[in-house]
Amino acid sequence: MVKAAPKILKVLARMISLEEMREMARRYKNPLGVVLGSHSALDAMAGLRNFGIQGLIYTTKGRAQIYLREPRVGVPAEEIEDLAYTVKRDLAVSTDIKDLARRRSQWKEAILILDRYEEILKPENLDVLAEMDGIQIPNRAFSVYVGGLGATRIEKEFRLPILGSRNLLKIEDREVVERNYYWYLEQAGIPHPKEFRYEVVEGGIKFSKPVEQPLVLKVPHAARRLERGFIFAANSQSLEEKVKAELASGSILMEDLREGRAEEYIPGVTANFNFFYSPLLAEEDWGEVEKFEPKWKLANEFLSIDERRETTHDGILRMLASEQLKVDWSKTPYPVSFEVTAHSMISLRESILRKIYPLADSFVEATQKLDPPGMIGAYCVQTLITFERQVYVDAVSQGVYDAAGKALYDFAPKVQDMAVRHGGGTNVHQAIGSQYANAKYKRPLSTGDRIALEIVRAKKLGKLDKIVT
Repeated sequence: MVKAAPKILKVLARMISLEEMREMARRYKNPLGVVLGSHSALDAMAGLRNFGIQGLIYTTKGRAQIYLREPRVGVPAEEIEDLAYTVKRDLAVSTDIKDLARRRSQWKEAILILDRYEEILKPENLDVLAEMDGIQIPNRAFSVYVGGLGATRIEKEFRLPILGSRNLLKIEDREVVERNYYWYLEQAGIPHPKEFRYEVVEGGIKFSKPVEQPLVLKVPHAARRLERGFIFAANSQSLEEKVKAELASGSILMEDLREGRAEEYIPGVTANFNFFYSPLLAEEDWGEVEKFEPKWKLANEFLSIDERRETTHDGILRMLASEQLKVDWSKTPYPVSFEVTAHSMISLRESILRKIYPLADSFVEATQKLDPPGMIGAYCVQTLITFERQVYVDAVSQGVYDAAGKALYDFAPKVQDMAVRHGGGTNVHQAIGSQYANAKYKRPLSTGDRIALEIVRAKKLGKLDKIVT
């Protein structure tokens, strides 16, 4: 028995063509970075400021406070002494986009305050942004708050060039898009957690065969509809019992189980690898290194690593294990949750990097073949780094030089998520930059900086059309 088929969005005829957006970008003289105020906007806006590009952030009344109190003003290399003066000089705030357009020569950063994010889709707003040479820098909030289910409104209505891959934004909507990122991982041959199918039955779920290894069920929250909840269990019997309890408590909904995914629980380090694919660098001459590595792979830049911290999971783990087993969290105001709350910077054993590059390369190559032009700009490969027996016995050919015996055990990354836009953890790198990008570029370079640098280079080369969709 298999679980019921999820609700799949049919592929819609795209009303906004790639050539239409590229032709618009070819006419641009003075690019304006456009960012939705949420998720990774502070990093994106800082990058635009650091490279001397005007930036416009649109936000809502409920979140405007963040951007009013975290201005990204000043000019490159300027040390700000009097913040109030610099804000007065550089920052404009309005509820009227036409007002900001009229005053464009007077500001370096603008904040547009809307009642709701999707108001940016109004033709009069998009028309003004196009007249201002606007280029949208996508983040996850843009995909869901503006794009809607399956990001369809972005494909059909958002008539403004996007620095990134417009057609790929929807693949993160796992439950409603058939060619989601799991599909791309399969097509690219990228290792990821094994799925175990189940049937939705009265009162919960039922596995056709017992599963004796640890499992995690990923299913939408009953209340926070844009987030997934996680239910962990030692085996399939335990998971079936836990699902019943969660349904009874109202934490999950019966209809969402048809869109859930049960997969193996993989013990390992969670590591988010931030990459940037540059179409500009893919066209350049890299010299002698091209004898050993194709230029398109060299253009697939590794920037940084971060990890996630989650509420209330992290707090629960700080208790003694003996007490964790005694607590009934349903008797408290605090549900067991894995909501992403914070990020921290981490590094990786250098030898393991050889296993990360091929994952990113395979994904980019698959997108280029299956949905050209494929991945452009910033993206994040979210992994679990575990340790397991390898199918290859020759350790040296695998880059392992300390193996003994016939069995080879080695680190193994498994991709659990693909973020095909500016990653959410990169705010940890703003101001101090990304570990690996800093070393390459000899300057602090966060993901937001790298995005802005691409705009600067594209403008200089007359190739803005190459970096947008």
